[in-house]
Amino acid sequence: MARIAVVIHSLTGGGSEHVAARMASWWAKHGHEVSLLTLDSVENDAIPVSPEVRRVGLGLIKDSPGLVSALLANWRRVRELRRALRETNAEHIVSLTDRMNVVTLLACRSTKLRPVVSERIDIRHHSIGRLWSCLRRRTYPRAKAIVVQTAGIRDAVLPIAGQAPVAVIPNCVWPPEENASQGQLELPGNRRWLASVGRFDRQKGFDLLLDAFDLIADQHPDWNLVLIGDGPLRSELESQIANRKLTERVLLPGWVEAPWHPLSQHADAYVLSSRYEGFPNALLEAMSAGLCPVAFDCPSGPGEIIRHETNGLLVSAGDVPSLAESLSRIMSDDNLRQRLADAAQTVRDQFSVERYFEQWNALLEIESVGQ
Repeated sequence: MARIAVVIHSLTGGGSEHVAARMASWWAKHGHEVSLLTLDSVENDAIPVSPEVRRVGLGLIKDSPGLVSALLANWRRVRELRRALRETNAEHIVSLTDRMNVVTLLACRSTKLRPVVSERIDIRHHSIGRLWSCLRRRTYPRAKAIVVQTAGIRDAVLPIAGQAPVAVIPNCVWPPEENASQGQLELPGNRRWLASVGRFDRQKGFDLLLDAFDLIADQHPDWNLVLIGDGPLRSELESQIANRKLTERVLLPGWVEAPWHPLSQHADAYVLSSRYEGFPNALLEAMSAGLCPVAFDCPSGPGEIIRHETNGLLVSAGDVPSLAESLSRIMSDDNLRQRLADAAQTVRDQFSVERYFEQWNALLEIESVGQ
C-alpha cells in the first residue's frame, strides 16, 4: 500500500479538477492510502470524491486587493500546504495545474518530499504571468518528474525542466461508473443538437463556434446548439447570440454534472472550438459517448485523438468558415455522421483508464494493489 497525496487548487469544476478527484478516488479504491488536498475549502466542492479518500481543504482561496497582500497570501498558502502535506505522511505527492505546481514545489522546499507535477495545458499558448513563469522556471527542476500530455508540450517543457524527467501521459476515458449522471439536462427531442462543453473563456473559442453556427444555421433549421458550462465570458456570448438572432437556436444551460449520458441520448455531434488545449477531456468523453466529433486541430491534443475522416473531422485551428463547412457536412449526411460516431468510440481502448494508471504507477514506482 502506498501513501499518496493529490494536490490541486479546488474542486469547484473544470477538467483538471475532475481528473484530480478521479485519480484520488481510483487509487483509494485500489488499496492505497490517499489524501486529496486543496487550497479551497471542502464546503465549496462541486466534484464528488470517494469516501475512501481523506479530504483536506485549507480554505485559503480569496481575492487579494494588492501585490503585497497577494504575496503574503501565497506565503501563507505555502506554509499551510507544507504543514498539511507533512500531516498526510505521504510518500508520493502528485500536484496538478501550473500555479498549484509552483506552490506545491515551494511547500516541499527544504524537505525530503519531491512532488510529481502535472501540466494540464499547453504552456506555449497559456500565460500564467511573468512572476509565476519565473517561479515555474526556478521550481520545476526540483520536481521528481513533470507529467505532460503530448510530445509537443514535452518539447516546450524540457528547457525549464532542468534534470527533472518529463513524461508524456495522455488523459484517459474514465469508466461509466465514474460518470454517473447527477444532474439533469433537458434537450427537446424534436430537434437535432450540436453540443460543446467547457469553461466560457477565450481559450475554449465558443465565440468562434457561434460564428460558425451562424454561417450555416439557416441551411439547417432543424439543428440547434447547446453550450454546457459557465465562466467570465457568459454575458459576451449571450450578447453575441442575441445580436446574431440565435436566441431560439442556442441553449446555455450552465454547468451540468456528468452531462455525457444525457448528451449520448439526445445530441448528435460534438464540437471542440478551442484556440489551444492540453489534452481535452471533454473531447475524449464525447467520443466515448458515441458523439460524432468535429474539432479545431489546435495545439495540443485533438490531432492525437482524432484521425481525420476516420473517427472524426479535424479543421485548421481558428478557421471559422472551414469549421462551418465541416459542421454542415455532418449535419447533412446521416451516414457520415454515424460512421464517424461509431469509430469515435475506439478511444475507450486507446485511452483506457487501465493504461493510464499503468503509466502513473510506473512513474511513481508503486505497485498496483486491490485489483
